[in-house]
Amino acid sequence: MLSFLTYKEWRANVKGLSDFPQAEWPDQIPLLYYSYHVMVGLGTIFIAVMVLASLLLWRGKLHDSRWMLWTLMVSVPLPYIANTAGWMTAELGRQPWLIYGLMRTASGVSPRVAAGNAWFTLIGFMGMYTVLAILWLFLIYREVELGPDPGNRPTGEDAIVLAAD
Repeated sequence: MLSFLTYKEWRANVKGLSDFPQAEWPDQIPLLYYSYHVMVGLGTIFIAVMVLASLLLWRGKLHDSRWMLWTLMVSVPLPYIANTAGWMTAELGRQPWLIYGLMRTASGVSPRVAAGNAWFTLIGFMGMYTVLAILWLFLIYREVELGPDPGNRPTGEDAIVLAAD
């Protein structure tokens, strides 16, 4: 499958890491290996969970399936983990090149950007994401605390028919 994805030919030869000089190998091979497998593993889990949830929804049993609702709730942070693992795979996999065969990462350093500027930007983004995470948790907590809208509950004869089912 990799030969088709890379070269659009089923019988193409895909070179492995040992086919390249060791000077061109990525620096963090174990981290690259595990980040790739976390990304692909979580993607596979997402497909399985969504197929199962869709099947339960189609059969009208999703809202009564407590274990599946818990699985869906616990799965909320997993896309963020998969996204980060994918980013790590992309960035670690291209090392030591910025532009493959033309520019190495060591040559891409800008002498005009001070370390303090990089720290300021990093801390700024961390602060912004912290505020967004706290806001998200607050909003989710508030929605869970309020519960479902009572106006959507069946009343009168509809409630009796649903209770009989």
